[in-house]
Amino acid sequence: MVLVALGLSAGLVLSAGLVGLAVAPAGAVAASGASETPVPSTSPAPAARTLAEESPADPTASPTPTPTPTGPVYGHPTPTGPPTSSGPSVVPSIADPGDITTATARFHGTGTIGHRVQVATGGRTVCTATVRSDGTWSCLGTVTSGPQQVFTAVDEQEPLLGTAETPASDVVTPPTVASRGTTTGAVAGDGRPGASVTVSVAGSTVQTDAIVGRDGRWVVSLPRTVGDGTVTVSATQTASTAAGYRSDLRSASSASVSLTLDRSVPAAPRITTPRPGARVSALPIRVSGTGASDAVVTVYVDHAPVCTADVGASGRWTCATRGSIDPGSRVLTAVQRDPAGNTSRASADTRVLVTATAVLPTAQGTPSGTADASSGAGAPAASGSTGGGSGVPGGSGSAADGDGHDVDGPGGVGSGGSSGGAPSPGATAGGPGGIDWSGPAGDWSARTSFDTAVPTIQAVFAWRTVFLATGVAAGFLVLIAAPLAVVAGVVRGRFRAPFAGLLGRNRPRDARSRADDVLPVWLSVGGAITISTLCTLLGAGVSLEARYVRLAIAVAVGSGVLTAAVVVASRWAAGTERHLVGFRVSPWLVLAALVACAATRAGDLSPALVVGTVLVPTARVDLGTGPMRLGSAAVAGTRSATWRAGALLVLAVAGWVVHSLVPRGGAWTSAVSDVAITLCLGGLGALVAALLPAPGSVAASMVTTARGRYAALTVVTVALATAVSSGTTGTHVPPATLVVASVVCTAAAVTALVWSRRTGAPAGA
Repeated sequence: MVLVALGLSAGLVLSAGLVGLAVAPAGAVAASGASETPVPSTSPAPAARTLAEESPADPTASPTPTPTPTGPVYGHPTPTGPPTSSGPSVVPSIADPGDITTATARFHGTGTIGHRVQVATGGRTVCTATVRSDGTWSCLGTVTSGPQQVFTAVDEQEPLLGTAETPASDVVTPPTVASRGTTTGAVAGDGRPGASVTVSVAGSTVQTDAIVGRDGRWVVSLPRTVGDGTVTVSATQTASTAAGYRSDLRSASSASVSLTLDRSVPAAPRITTPRPGARVSALPIRVSGTGASDAVVTVYVDHAPVCTADVGASGRWTCATRGSIDPGSRVLTAVQRDPAGNTSRASADTRVLVTATAVLPTAQGTPSGTADASSGAGAPAASGSTGGGSGVPGGSGSAADGDGHDVDGPGGVGSGGSSGGAPSPGATAGGPGGIDWSGPAGDWSARTSFDTAVPTIQAVFAWRTVFLATGVAAGFLVLIAAPLAVVAGVVRGRFRAPFAGLLGRNRPRDARSRADDVLPVWLSVGGAITISTLCTLLGAGVSLEARYVRLAIAVAVGSGVLTAAVVVASRWAAGTERHLVGFRVSPWLVLAALVACAATRAGDLSPALVVGTVLVPTARVDLGTGPMRLGSAAVAGTRSATWRAGALLVLAVAGWVVHSLVPRGGAWTSAVSDVAITLCLGGLGALVAALLPAPGSVAASMVTTARGRYAALTVVTVALATAVSSGTTGTHVPPATLVVASVVCTAAAVTALVWSRRTGAPAGA
């Protein structure tokens, strides 16, 4: 029995061991499977479902937690955070970027792994970066132009570690080109104030330079060698040592910009309605015509702008005049400006007879509907628009025209005409014949006929202008100045001064003193300014409007500057004898100013012929015979004449330059432009008049002692005057007039020479 029991026990133990060996590999396989990527199943295993159905859930039993896989899932790597440093934190470092010539720069250095480094300069953050696992960092940042810039690097997590700095770097970034679309040659943009900008044209060697202004703006004008069409431009800027840079540093090129260059002057528009000679019995005047598509047409009545219109794709335009128009014969002209800014010549004159006396409303807005002819009341316009009533009182039982018109001025609600003889509510408060100060009459910035025809230097700079100006100057010297010099030499000392009776010399010597022969300087200067101003304004034409008040002030200022230049130049040239020099109004220059005024008015010339100053130096006779002779020698010498001519020429050139640079738009800029035009036209006119050999003139002092200087001065002055008058707009002196003047002067010289030979007198000159 004992043996049997031992046998059974051994069998049981052996069976348990075999079962354990069988279960162990299965557990190992299960454990291995848990480490692999589980394959998702779309349905539960049947055995598990049967087991769940057969074994009811025990509400008190705790659910067996499902083990969570710890390895990576295929296709979805486990996210990792920034690298962490196992060592101590270190102070960040930053490499020297050197001089920077681009708008974006790369910075790099070292730091604590996982920390964030900030790069800054001048209190401005440039860029930030996280230190990589190898201990390095880098970032791209936007920089601005400036000398001696120091860039710092600091650890944002541990700023107390310290700051790293770069050596000082000079930075100059590329400028920007702001111009877009169509241009007549002007290219503008932004840059560093004081830097030199160079604009280049792709595909050519053309480069144009400009200095960036204090406001950061620059503008250049592409030369005429660049033909019309599409051009691609780019710009660089160079900062100099004068701005604190260690050396002249040039930036990289800016982004290229494509522009359409258009310098072609459009043809003059045509006015088709009203017809020449038409009678206008009601205002406003509706003017129609043809022009270049997309251009803007401005209509003028006697050189005053009255309305503008856009030319449609069909080439037709129409607009209605605004403001008051005085009755009488009036001339309508039109000028058009293309999208590039090129301005055409004025159209042919259309002369009409205005018989209407009403003053127009000048409220701005969109056209309203037409008036009801039976009631005489115009349809009211919407908010911000104007009704189109003409404001002309209608007769009993009739209505005035109530068509709406787009006019300039403050918005309002207009109305149509009225019946029963009552005035229209849309009429100006001044009533018929009053002055409408809400339209052009009250616009201080409106242009006048005095400045509309004076071109800019950029507009006339061409070889054609150079050849024309040189030819006219040479013709003036040979055919006008030289013959008049011959005449002056022949008659010098033979005839009594024709203006002596006007200057007080017709009294007996015992009835006057020497102090009576010369006026105080301040009175002579004031009289000269007054005469020049009045002759200029009468020649240009004025009206009771704000813009002509501005013009009068500007002309007076310009005449004052020219007169002051004569005073300063004359006394400076006299040297130590300047106290012997007095001043008087020259009768010859006054006559020249009156002739210029009359010619401008008679020929409707534009630019106007202007003599900007009529003052000449003279000896002070109140100091005695000796000082008077010394003063006479000082003011009659070549030195005095050269200084006076040079001062007037410099002011004339400066005026033309300022007029070419000052933009029009506001009242102040318009006033500056008017002063500049007065300096230009008045200085050239006074100098041309002084180059004629009249007593006390520049020519009288130079023609016998410095003929070469006189010839050079004459050519330069007349050539410059020709260039100023060679614009595409305005009414210029007819060539036939110059031919007639040349023939008359030449004939006078021949007559003087023949007369001198017959009388046995020397020819002079």
